[in-house]
Amino acid sequence: MKQVISISLLILYLNSFTEFHELLRLRILVEHFQEHKIKVNDITFWDFLVMHYQTDASHDDQDNELPFKDKNHSCAPPAITLPFQKLVLRESLVAQDIEHISYYKVAYFSSPNQAIFQPPKVK
Repeated sequence: MKQVISISLLILYLNSFTEFHELLRLRILVEHFQEHKIKVNDITFWDFLVMHYQTDASHDDQDNELPFKDKNHSCAPPAITLPFQKLVLRESLVAQDIEHISYYKVAYFSSPNQAIFQPPKVK
């Protein structure tokens, strides 16, 4: 059930916000090519596409019904832009030297590696 809903929502989105709905007009493209094939027997599909999409001239009313032939056709995918955030430092921090004095003279744990874990000694 989730898969059916997911596919339905995807198709609805593609049909609404992209030029996916133009693909539904491919049937018209095939039918129009077949009409040209009857009139001119040696026309190739590539010649047909060049004739209809490379030039703006239309030879009949059905040319404007072809997919991606509409003058209002444009693909503008939705985009999200975020404003540029400018960082400004208002005050500067001064680095200070801090001296630590250790008063430990004896380690308070027993370990065979006591010499490694000794705190620093003041001389």
